[in-house]
Amino acid sequence: MKETEMTSQEHIVAVVEPALDGETTIDFAKQVVDRGGRATVVVLLSRETVAAVTAFANAENLSYADAHEIYVERLAEDYSARFGGKHQIAFVEDRSDADRVVFGRATRDAATSVAMPQRLVNRRKWKASVARSSIPVVIAPPLAA
Repeated sequence: MKETEMTSQEHIVAVVEPALDGETTIDFAKQVVDRGGRATVVVLLSRETVAAVTAFANAENLSYADAHEIYVERLAEDYSARFGGKHQIAFVEDRSDADRVVFGRATRDAATSVAMPQRLVNRRKWKASVARSSIPVVIAPPLAA
């Protein structure tokens, strides 16, 4: 019976881009973990994120590489604290194939759902990936102003 429970464990892939969306999808992931499931947090590194890291590098007199490493480390520590080790973190550049990378990972990892910010669904490629997905997709609304 335990083997069956392991194969049917709830697993959410939560796409987050902190510079644009805050963390609207993290609440969905946290609910899954709190119910005994697992979460994979996919941090989408957009132009806005790169700009924020560049600003941080300039303000702290660091190289971009050092600032990026600190940024990634801090996010990993933050998510580890929230999810108590029942998660994975992946970083994906927001390029033309980011939708395929995210949904490919969700399929390979046998995710039971994908949570993503509403603004991504407005993009043609992301909309097509959502429509083709055999994995249920939860669309997180934008943060209230």
